[in-house]
Amino acid sequence: MKQWNSSIRWERKSDYILTCMEELFAPSNGGSPMVTLDFEVKSPETVEIDGEDITVAGTKMKLRMVIAHENPEYQASFRAKFVKMLNAFELPTDNIDWNNPTLGFKGKSVYALVEDNAVVQRGSPTKSDLAKGVKEGPVLVNPKTKLPLVKHYPQIAGGFDSVEIYGIADVAGAL
Repeated sequence: MKQWNSSIRWERKSDYILTCMEELFAPSNGGSPMVTLDFEVKSPETVEIDGEDITVAGTKMKLRMVIAHENPEYQASFRAKFVKMLNAFELPTDNIDWNNPTLGFKGKSVYALVEDNAVVQRGSPTKSDLAKGVKEGPVLVNPKTKLPLVKHYPQIAGGFDSVEIYGIADVAGAL
C-alpha cells in the first residue's frame, strides 16, 4: 500500500482523528503571542484517493494560532478562535493569561476536518525580477503534460477566526 506524500492530493474528510504530539507557546515572527500545535493523524489508517488506498496514519501537520494582536478587531477574532480550541479539547476557558496561557493540548486526540492545501510550485526569480520587486519565479510545469507542478499539504480546515476541530475522540493508546 502506498504511503501519502506531498505529490498525492489529500482527501478532505471531517472524521480524521488527530493527536496533539507537541504544544508550544512562543512569539510569532511578528512578535505576537502564538500557540503552535503539532498533530499526527491517528485514524483512519488509510483513505481512498483517486481510486487507490493510501496510508495516511502518521502524517504530521501544524496548527499555529496567534492569540493576541495590537489591532483590537483581529485580537477579538484570534482570542475567540483560541477559546473555541480550548473548548474542543475540553480545557478550561476561564481566567486565561493571554501573555502566558496554560496549554494542555498535548496527548489529546480530537476529531477534525482536514483538507488539501495545494501549492503551485514556482522557480526562482531572476535578478531582473528581483530588481522589479517580483519575489516569485514562474510557475513550474511538467514538460510532458504542460500542467503546473503542485505539492499537497494536509491542513486543519478553518480560517482567520475558526478552526474545524469538533471535540475529543476516544482513542486507546493515542500517544
